[in-house]
Amino acid sequence: MQAFSTRSFTASDGVEMAVLVDDQGSPLFLPNVYATFHYRDVGSSSATIKKALRALGMAYLWASARKLDLHAAISSEAFLSIEQCEDLAFFLRLDRASQDRELAVSLEELPSRVVRLEQVRGGFHQKAAERKACSAEEGAYRIRIVAAFLEFQLAKVEQDLPRPAPGTAKDKAAHPSMRRLKALTPKVSNADESDALEGMDEVTMAFADEIFDPASETNPFSTDFIKHRNHLVYRMLSDNGMRRSELRFLQVDDVDYSKNRVRIRVSKTQARTVPISSATALAFHHFVLEHWSKIPAKQRAHGYLFITAEGRHICADTINLIFRTARKKAHELPKDFAPHALRRTWNDRLSTKVDKAPPDKRIPKNEEEQMRNRLMGWRKDSQMSSRYSRRTIRIKSDQIAEELANEIAAGKKKDEE
Repeated sequence: MQAFSTRSFTASDGVEMAVLVDDQGSPLFLPNVYATFHYRDVGSSSATIKKALRALGMAYLWASARKLDLHAAISSEAFLSIEQCEDLAFFLRLDRASQDRELAVSLEELPSRVVRLEQVRGGFHQKAAERKACSAEEGAYRIRIVAAFLEFQLAKVEQDLPRPAPGTAKDKAAHPSMRRLKALTPKVSNADESDALEGMDEVTMAFADEIFDPASETNPFSTDFIKHRNHLVYRMLSDNGMRRSELRFLQVDDVDYSKNRVRIRVSKTQARTVPISSATALAFHHFVLEHWSKIPAKQRAHGYLFITAEGRHICADTINLIFRTARKKAHELPKDFAPHALRRTWNDRLSTKVDKAPPDKRIPKNEEEQMRNRLMGWRKDSQMSSRYSRRTIRIKSDQIAEELANEIAAGKKKDEE
């Protein structure tokens, strides 16, 4: 059975890279070129690249199920038909088990090409009850990624074609297949506000401070090395809200101990230099001097700050395990206490600090957004700040609503008197 998977390796620049390969281990040219241009070259994390490549791998899986040479099809003027794009969208919305079952049957029974819409709509060999769809969010993500990849390839093909005259039928019907594919993107409803994740409150963070303190009796970690490493992980994430993937790729030379600064070189968005507290700088100095530097030089030659006791670069799951262990030890820590929760918490703390400033010294709203975008690694025009200030916005709105309710009640009481 045809299969596609992602493989990771460390590139010559020291950054982890992912590629899409077939069942023979050979890289697929077009998807990997696309991932390099649109993800790696703009600083996207390895996890982001892998997720996108898995979606593209499903498009190649669909082509295998339909006995279609996808590389040849999307490299030619004929490209993909509307019917094929509709079939592709339906396939991308299936869960992986249903996709694999469809492939197993289709490789033997389906015709080599889909030529009629009726064929497409009735082309699935599994009964409707046997086919299971993935979530709307996942299906929408897969279709968006595949559509962007196909449009990228279509633009390259059309560069070599004569440009249609303005107003012609061909000009008006530009990319009909792409329009149809994107039209089948599942609609994702906005989650209820009560379901949205927020940052941690200060009581929770006080518990976390105690748990991660290497000298604390409640610290759940086993060795002195792990206690001080995990404490530094926690403090780095708390101080500036960096992402887990950014933290993982920090090198010892990225931390300026004298200036309390850390340089984030590897980011899914933008590289930047951000502050750390003097307490975190001291924790860094202690960990490097007493633990990191005592590992044999050959084993830490890669230069990464966060490593195992044997000198191996830690993986993303190890960072997740640190937080799972803390939650298991301290029942006061909620189930959503995780690396990314500290990013949301940092944004809440920034909002609180800005709001506490006297009116004459308060930062203008546009400057606050620019400052937040820079420190978080977002683009200057990013709207992400509103998503990461959800808890602060909720608290403010609740306070105002409560004050208004009390004023209304007081006014009614006065009228009754």
